[in-house]
Amino acid sequence: MYLKLTFIQNVMEISCAILETRDSQKFEFSYKLQLLGYMLGVSGRPLCLSSPVCYKAILAIGHLSKLKPSLILEENCELLDQCLKSLFPLPPLEKMMKEEGETVKDALPIQSLYVESLKALGKLMKTLLEEEPTTHWFQEMFQLLEASFSSAKEWERERALQATIQLLTAYQETVHSTVTVAFLFLELTSLLISDLTLNANA
Repeated sequence: MYLKLTFIQNVMEISCAILETRDSQKFEFSYKLQLLGYMLGVSGRPLCLSSPVCYKAILAIGHLSKLKPSLILEENCELLDQCLKSLFPLPPLEKMMKEEGETVKDALPIQSLYVESLKALGKLMKTLLEEEPTTHWFQEMFQLLEASFSSAKEWERERALQATIQLLTAYQETVHSTVTVAFLFLELTSLLISDLTLNANA
């Protein structure tokens, strides 16, 4: 775990160093795809939050995504989908805290990593939107999240809702399209009403 964390930290530092250079948008980082593949290998499966590996890997993916060469739409879809699959299927936070922490003090890092992991996901979505600030790409991202609203697990639906709110906020800040945001807000409201109806009838 220590070696993974060290490597991930080095990737983030290299990415940040490149971004801080004057010609960063002209520089083609030849190891970008290779490093993204490694980061997805670390974060692209359901993990426990007993270590910050998953959280750090998603942060590193966000930094790498800002570098050239830019990925095509299908590659970005796959990248985001893998990150969602690493977080959404995790057990409920209360269960993770109970399993990993014998005391309240032991459980606090689990809660912190959970919160930070969701924040890292939000930052990644905003980065991907900044790279491709179009309504079409936004709708593709929304469809990836929308699939989790039909999950039989309540905590997965809750995480999808949190991520969708992050996506809507990022879209409004990046693309400034209030019409699309309003439309998708109505669609999201419809999904939530359907969810509440199903729970009431269960």
